Amino acid sequence: MEEGYPERLLLRMLEIYSPSGQEGEIGRFLAEEMGRLGYRVKTDSVGNVEGRIGSGRPKFLLCGHMDTVEGFLEVKRRGKVVFGRGAVDAKSPLAALICAGKRYVEEGGKGTVVALAVVDEEGKSRGMRHFISNLDEEFDFAIFGEPSSAYGVTVGYKGRLVFTVTIRTSPGHASAPRFFENAIYIGADLVGKLRGLDEEWERGGEDLFKSPSLCVTLFRGGTQDNTVPGICEVTADVRIPPGMSSKMLKERVQQLLEDFKKGREKAEISVEFKDENEPFEEDPGSPLVLFFLEAIREVGRREGKILRKSGTSDVNDFVRASGTHSVVYGPGNSKLDHTPMENVSIEEFYDSIEIIKCAMKRLDSLF
Repeated sequence: MEEGYPERLLLRMLEIYSPSGQEGEIGRFLAEEMGRLGYRVKTDSVGNVEGRIGSGRPKFLLCGHMDTVEGFLEVKRRGKVVFGRGAVDAKSPLAALICAGKRYVEEGGKGTVVALAVVDEEGKSRGMRHFISNLDEEFDFAIFGEPSSAYGVTVGYKGRLVFTVTIRTSPGHASAPRFFENAIYIGADLVGKLRGLDEEWERGGEDLFKSPSLCVTLFRGGTQDNTVPGICEVTADVRIPPGMSSKMLKERVQQLLEDFKKGREKAEISVEFKDENEPFEEDPGSPLVLFFLEAIREVGRREGKILRKSGTSDVNDFVRASGTHSVVYGPGNSKLDHTPMENVSIEEFYDSIEIIKCAMKRLDSLF
């Protein structure tokens, strides 16, 4: 790989605006670039781009996402820092994985490297779920590209459960509200109950990663400004810690709703569970984690940090389906995710490439 190529790759990726659902241009670009690097490339029916290099074991999956949240940001470099949408989440981690896989093979690393750039991670994980549904091989290790800083490795993500409660009543004229059940008022009462459940969970543990959380994220109601509302929808996002499951928290939500329905027989109250991911946690004593920490110590000249996050990513679905030993790693400060100040240090970006490569070389010594 020629000198300066990783930075040029990253800058071009940042220049291509690719919010969820609009990954076509960046997908074509990455397919061409991975082909130039020697990867055997294919693009699947949903737009995921897969590059494969090498053969045999160990078999590594290096997975990142091409899409970003909406909102183009001007791509610029100030000193040793690059700004742009996706600089943190997560084009720099994806670029680092692609380049590290190439360097690993160039320097004699054995086995198979599969670099996978997926679509829709910021949406409904359509790319990863399509990949999983067609998965017909086993990987020894997987590295997912998300910002952990180059000097930390993430071993845990909470799961996620999204549900919408719909409240229906008989609408009526707004001039006579006393004669009708107002669906919005019932919805507001439900929000209070859901907030109480979150506060109950919050009191149960100080560690955010180890306790569930609930956030009401959407509230919609009514149809006209002169009508007592006959419909209200309340959507909530629940995060699931390791040790719990989506099934457990579904049952808790359903019990809360059964209690809430009592005394409100004139209202029709139903719930739809719209999306779910199970929690993910890698053993911090596994060779994958320990070799990453050794690589951080060697390249970064500092002790690496083990991180656990309250969010959710594609790694959750992949590990649930495959059972593969996995970590999440990449340059950048995750506090800048989705903000207008997304930026990454070029030095940290280059360090992350070397750290990934060094961790992979340590892992191939096991085979």
